Amino acid sequence: MLDGNTIIYNNDDGTSYELTPAQMDVFNQAYADGLVNSTPEALAAVLLNDMIDLEQDTYEGEKETLIEAASEIAAVTSIAEMLVDGDQQTKINAEAYATENDLRAIKESSRQKFNTSIDGMLEASMTKNMIEGYAQDSFVIDTIAASFMATNTVMDFFTNTAISIDSLNVQQLNLDWNQHNVGVESEMYSIYSAEPQQHLEMMPR
Repeated sequence: MLDGNTIIYNNDDGTSYELTPAQMDVFNQAYADGLVNSTPEALAAVLLNDMIDLEQDTYEGEKETLIEAASEIAAVTSIAEMLVDGDQQTKINAEAYATENDLRAIKESSRQKFNTSIDGMLEASMTKNMIEGYAQDSFVIDTIAASFMATNTVMDFFTNTAISIDSLNVQQLNLDWNQHNVGVESEMYSIYSAEPQQHLEMMPR
């Protein structure tokens, strides 16, 4: 055995393992990192980061729907221009194409899908931006951590918690899971109450 190596025995089956000092150091560092990242505060930060990713996914989904609706509207507009400005053959072709592809008018469903997607993108964007800020607020992290530790339901908390911005108070982050509800306020976001329009351009890309 090399000097400084450690032998570990498995009492159940008698097998043994030899660990070098370097392997012990790697293990000890990984174990220390695991302990640090398993604190209530670290786990609360993980939850908020997961919610940030969820809002980004929502934003991207709404963006795809917006592009689809915009394409439908643009197709009808393009055909309309051909019917107005095209020569006789162009008009005939455009009329046939519009009929064949159900593009004779801008559908109400396309218009609604377009408008709803814009609203969805804006809501997801603002929620994402605010949660990103909350995730950097130690008071918010500490409050969330204390709340779920007090319930002794850590797994339930991470499995079922829904996070949202309070509809009446945009400075408050609401967390709901099963029988528990926690509202956390952050002074960082008083600006959202005073000048919400200023932040409409803070769209995630």
